[in-house]
Amino acid sequence: MDVTAVDRSAISGDTLLHHAAPASKLIAAGLLLGAVMTVNDPLVAAGVVLSLVGAGAAVRLPLGQMLPLALYPALFALVFAFAAAPGPVTGALIVLKAVTAALAVVTLMFSTPYPQVFAPIQRVTPQVVGDALLMTYRSLFILAEKFADLTRAVRLRAGLSARQPIRSAQATVRALGGLLLYSLDLSQHEYDILYLRGYEGGLRVTTQRSTDHAADLASLLYAALILAVVLVFRLVPALSGYSWLVTIAGAVDLLTGLLIGRRR
Repeated sequence: MDVTAVDRSAISGDTLLHHAAPASKLIAAGLLLGAVMTVNDPLVAAGVVLSLVGAGAAVRLPLGQMLPLALYPALFALVFAFAAAPGPVTGALIVLKAVTAALAVVTLMFSTPYPQVFAPIQRVTPQVVGDALLMTYRSLFILAEKFADLTRAVRLRAGLSARQPIRSAQATVRALGGLLLYSLDLSQHEYDILYLRGYEGGLRVTTQRSTDHAADLASLLYAALILAVVLVFRLVPALSGYSWLVTIAGAVDLLTGLLIGRRR
């Protein structure tokens, strides 16, 4: 996972979602996760996934970077579905629910800076927990840069290439070992700095405000509509034979989003 790519998109992006308030996006993500927990039809779940991808394309989010991250949970969901699902329909539902939930969270992370995502958490958790999340965020970028430097140095000194997968794997393992030692030293160094400066908790983040209230409304209405559709098909059994309509609607959303994204 390229953490730096996520952060670049969250901070430097200029899409409709980037102008919405973090609180609105968090609520919208919560509504979408509620839809994931409620859906019980794979065709409805497939429609939701297609619609989410279409919405991302319409506002020109970097789908090329987002989709691989959203598909990671599908690998684990496939294993679980193969082991526990009573049939292929249930298995497909498990996988689609995992992808939908991941896509909702990935969309939030690609459009909202990390500190703004966890700023509300600081208000309901002990100070040390919120501060630890912020320090972890900072350390991820330091460790990512250090790992890239270590890997590059090992490969250059050993003269490795793509035609030597075994030696490359060994070099990567050595780099990871060095990174582990560096991370331990980094954590001790940060602890010493905070201790010397008299840290007593309170690394507070100022919550961003919306720069476009239409973006807030659009994100909330979209998520609420998705949840409403899922609830209707869950609570009205007579509609189960028409769930394919949701899939078609999702495909239409996808095509429309791709067309809108290209015209911008």
